[in-house]
Amino acid sequence: MTLFSRYCAGSFAAALLACTANSAEELHWWERGVSRTISVSTGFAGPDKFDPAELAERKAILGFNAERLTIFGRHQGMDDQGFFFVSSLAGKTNADYLKLYLAEDKRKGLHSSVFFDVHHYSAAFGAAHPDWMQQNEDDSMPKIYDTGISPCVNSPYREWVFQILRDLAKYPIDGVFFDGPIFFPESCYCDHCKRKWAAQNPGTPMPSKKVRTGLGAARLLDFQSHSLSDFLHDARMALKANNPELLLYMNSGVRGANWASARMNRVLVDQQDVLGSEGGFLSGDLTRMSLWKPGLTARLLERQAGGKPSQVFTAVSHKPWTFSMLPGPELGLCFFDGLANGASCSFAFTPDDLNQPETQKVAALNEYLARNERFYIGTHSEARTALVWSDVTANFYAGAAAQMIDIDRIAARSEIGNLDGEFNGMADALVRSHTPFDVVDDVALERESLARYKTIVLPNAACMSDGIAMRLTNWIKNGGTLLATFETGLYDQTGLRRTNFALADAMGVRAVGKIAGPMLHDYMKPVANHNANLGTRALVEATTYHVAVRCEGAKNQMQFMKPLAGRYDGLPELSDDPALVEHAYGAGRVIYFSGDLGNSIQTFHLAEHLELLKPWFVAPVKVVNAPGSVEVVVRSQAAGTRWLVHLVNATGEMTRPIRSIVPIYDIRIELPPERKVRKVKAIRAGQQLKPGPTVILPVLQDYEMLVIE
Repeated sequence: MTLFSRYCAGSFAAALLACTANSAEELHWWERGVSRTISVSTGFAGPDKFDPAELAERKAILGFNAERLTIFGRHQGMDDQGFFFVSSLAGKTNADYLKLYLAEDKRKGLHSSVFFDVHHYSAAFGAAHPDWMQQNEDDSMPKIYDTGISPCVNSPYREWVFQILRDLAKYPIDGVFFDGPIFFPESCYCDHCKRKWAAQNPGTPMPSKKVRTGLGAARLLDFQSHSLSDFLHDARMALKANNPELLLYMNSGVRGANWASARMNRVLVDQQDVLGSEGGFLSGDLTRMSLWKPGLTARLLERQAGGKPSQVFTAVSHKPWTFSMLPGPELGLCFFDGLANGASCSFAFTPDDLNQPETQKVAALNEYLARNERFYIGTHSEARTALVWSDVTANFYAGAAAQMIDIDRIAARSEIGNLDGEFNGMADALVRSHTPFDVVDDVALERESLARYKTIVLPNAACMSDGIAMRLTNWIKNGGTLLATFETGLYDQTGLRRTNFALADAMGVRAVGKIAGPMLHDYMKPVANHNANLGTRALVEATTYHVAVRCEGAKNQMQFMKPLAGRYDGLPELSDDPALVEHAYGAGRVIYFSGDLGNSIQTFHLAEHLELLKPWFVAPVKVVNAPGSVEVVVRSQAAGTRWLVHLVNATGEMTRPIRSIVPIYDIRIELPPERKVRKVKAIRAGQQLKPGPTVILPVLQDYEMLVIE
């Protein structure tokens, strides 16, 4: 069992046991229904500045049934001066706001989990407890949000946290939410970490975090992620000692590289009751951000949660501007994209946001969910296509450092092997082709059943264990279709380069050289007798980079042309480098794109690139007369007898933030012939539709769900 495959064993078994053993009466409060959670950042001004009755009433009026409650003052980070509750560790006695507030929120039916920041502390607190603080490898301290510092979970700070949890548990709260814990890109090398490392790895020096590949880097990530898990375990014991009905969860790992933070969800989920991540935080130039970010996060969280509830944390502000607000349609897309894909959406507000007109949009969303919650409980994906997000690749693959044929040439259009771009591009291709899909990770590939999937997409999953390669090979032999791009499988699970692809036999190709590119204005050409699915274009825009390969059994379908010195320097000539190959293997096949096709889609959105992928996607329904900006998700209840077809409409004004949604009319949903449909209802519209093999939805606003019996 690898360092990574063992992550899932406990969480999956525990969740399975919980799902099978618990009756409806035995479920914890956070497992009953779909939460509608709010967080209001009252800590900047001080929680006692807000009337508890008014604040609780406002949250209830907006339709929330749960909250992350701030009762700590947080000016320039946490300290012991801003406790607005009774604690033996309070450095200053403040009003007992928690007692006053809980009396009000219980009247409003709110479940209150205390928001406890365990990663961002003030410089003054650090000066008072220097032995608790994280240290970088050079003995400096990491700076948090420019002015703050961060304690280490392996230091005596942990006991300070546990006592505060015991003090909080004396109140009638419903749980605790941790913002953190977390490590940072150069931490932690404090004496406590060094001693713990030495005890667990006698005679082995603590590896440098500057080295991102190899067994040392993998062991360090394993050590740090389990240090966070140990902290959560002991916090859980302290909080739940007298009341197991108290919820504990945290701000968990993102869909991205978590090597710096060590927030590995497969490790941390065992010690949490809910798995949540900031998939709804939208920042910067939104035109460069995936429209489907919340839904992609929801899909991954569902896979990693192992049956536990999952939440997509959504800020109503357009980051990095904390005191701002996104337009209502953007908030609606965050809400419905996560909800359609199996996760609840929690909203984070500032106090001023509660009085803004956009907030009424959130109230309407909560009202819809409260009325129709039954259709979002106990659902299962009916996707037949899986998109792989490889945490291992994100943590150990240095794509931008890939070896170049001409090292003097600079990447002008894309980062080399950009994993996030590759993943988002492939996700965009799937959504725009109306293909429902799941997101699976390395642990799922190595340990969980893949039998339901007809197609698996590997967007530059460069780092791959031998175990995963073997499972995928057997899955292909049994009839699966694998789509892979760029350097998939060219590195092992610690980021060390192989001499050839881990899936070389199934792919029917051999890597023979370095990375070619950037190809700035160049082309690919379908070869003679190519697959008819490749269309009629004589030339197709080249991906920016590609791996030089040779066919060893695969059929060459498309070839790269030689680079042009200038964009007008005549007709390009054929090169020796295959761009797209197809290889029959057992009862299945592999479609391999040697270029960074997903990243090219994400960067340029070229129609020809999107069309290259469509023939191999498998969808349980066919959607006609809808633009690619309509996302289709198919889930089921009642052992598959009830299908739930979700349509999320992101058709806006050709820019972001989206301020209004363009409605779509007369969408046709064609169902498989074996499904005998007797009743169809559009839940959002409250409209019965004519049942049959083809269902027509008269109008789609921002979201609709068809319940098909």
